[in-house]
Amino acid sequence: MEDELNKSRTDILRCNVHANGKLVGSAELIPTDPPMGCASGPFYPNDGYRKIQPIIREYHLYDGTLGEVNGQKRLEAEAKIDALRLSVITEDGEVLDPEVGVHISDFSEELDEDPYQLDVLGLPFDIYDRLFPLAWQEYLDRVKGKEQD
Repeated sequence: MEDELNKSRTDILRCNVHANGKLVGSAELIPTDPPMGCASGPFYPNDGYRKIQPIIREYHLYDGTLGEVNGQKRLEAEAKIDALRLSVITEDGEVLDPEVGVHISDFSEELDEDPYQLDVLGLPFDIYDRLFPLAWQEYLDRVKGKEQD
């Protein structure tokens, strides 16, 4: 079912990703969780990303994804990421300001294909609905279909 939903989506939001105001890459976001205001997609780093890459990867070492679960070190890594002031700006120049934040996943040392992902978490409904006009209706249709099963 999830694959069918992803294939049906035509909303793709192209955007640039910045750290402390400097371009570090681009992304193509699709709506992934309309009720929560989440969008995700492949992240395409540029040369500027290399400067922040160790900070991004450090988080994965302590959240249990690539190494141990260490709450204190994970919090320290999160603080370093917060200091990067990651921001997402659409091709139209709109700065996205999600409630939860912007997250880059970097598995470039572990995966050969599609090792980077960008997640934008907690966009307000009105902005999400404007950026991804088909997503909410597709979500409602999917929920309605489950109710009828």
